[in-house]
Amino acid sequence: MTFKRSTKLGLAVAAALGFASSANASLIQVGADTFQGVGLGSVNTILTMTSPGATSTETASVGLNASGVQVITGDAQTGASQTQVRSLSTLGVTSAANLRVVFNASEPGGDSINLNNLVLNIFSPTGTVLFTSGAFSPVAFPSSNPGVGNAGFVFALDGTQAAAAQTAAFGAGFGTNLVGLSASASNATGGLETFFVAQAPGQPPTAIPEPETYAMLLSGLGLLGFIAPVAGVSCKQ
Repeated sequence: MTFKRSTKLGLAVAAALGFASSANASLIQVGADTFQGVGLGSVNTILTMTSPGATSTETASVGLNASGVQVITGDAQTGASQTQVRSLSTLGVTSAANLRVVFNASEPGGDSINLNNLVLNIFSPTGTVLFTSGAFSPVAFPSSNPGVGNAGFVFALDGTQAAAAQTAAFGAGFGTNLVGLSASASNATGGLETFFVAQAPGQPPTAIPEPETYAMLLSGLGLLGFIAPVAGVSCKQ
């Protein structure tokens, strides 16, 4: 009976620690953050797009296919400093709660722009999709931050959603996982729209428990199930 109880306790703890393979979440706009050196080439830009010709809409994406090969689609600018997947270690992101996606709209004269979709994807190095953010609520910006060197508009995962992303993509060795983005905008008039990903300024790294830590915890809980007081025995001098 003791063994069964301890086994059930271990399974319950494992479930509480949140072992899972994938999750979905939505990006939400948050207050402005001050990022250092935000010019193109100075930050880890993941996606750059522009409306082609005389059109006012733009859609683009960058990610990995099932073979781990980078794929760029749509109205993306294909320069290495403009569009490419980047690893979490390169981005300096140590937890889902501190991950920020920054939309930098470069419209002439700071004109308005609509961000209709923004999806974050995290891949394993071999191309497995570990995490995909969910449905995005379109945002209409009455004015944009003119110039590619501005920090722009900041998006993050809320607490509950970030916890799901943490489980899905921030386990042991998470630094080699790669971030891609897809986005679409309207009321765009030819400027470059860029997106970069970074750790929230002023946020310290978050320690990520290794699998060995979980194993030691569960082993300790299992041993507790075998330890019971010995009735009628006392120590006297």
